[in-house]
Amino acid sequence: MQVQMRIKWAVVLMILLALGLGEAQAGTQETNVTTVAVNIAESIAVVAWPDVYVDLTRNAVPGQEIVSPGLVVTVKANSPWGIEVSTNMPDGRMREFDLGTGVYVADGASLTNPLQWSTSPDGPWQDLSSTPSFIVSSQPPTGNNGKDVQFYLRLLPDYGDKPLAEGRDYRIVLLYTAGLNY
Repeated sequence: MQVQMRIKWAVVLMILLALGLGEAQAGTQETNVTTVAVNIAESIAVVAWPDVYVDLTRNAVPGQEIVSPGLVVTVKANSPWGIEVSTNMPDGRMREFDLGTGVYVADGASLTNPLQWSTSPDGPWQDLSSTPSFIVSSQPPTGNNGKDVQFYLRLLPDYGDKPLAEGRDYRIVLLYTAGLNY
């Protein structure tokens, strides 16, 4: 009987201790953690494109090259990137354009030589065409400051190029593509 009594008191004591500890735990501070995760997408942003209109000259003289001022594309990228340039003309030659109607003249004149580009005002020069060519490629990520990419245009007027009537000039459209992993 005494053994049973000790067992009962032991059980009661354990219950009281358990309840007491439970109350003590409820009164203490509890902690937990939250893990925050994110992944950054590959991204490129063109901050600035070249001007939409460049007038190389109004009085081109055959035999004298014309080099544009520097044209700039400003890029921000967090992955390798590059820039391509092409034209709306398959052969890169400027065509007769009617300023009044805003369209190329059907069967109009074309310049003898294609428009060319280079990353230096001294060349080497590459002909433009409707096939894209890289101004820059495999560039490293820029960080938040971005990077300016400067390039130049050159035209070599020829004595085979005819002067145009008032209200007309020779034109070409440059197309730029900035992309990742170029």
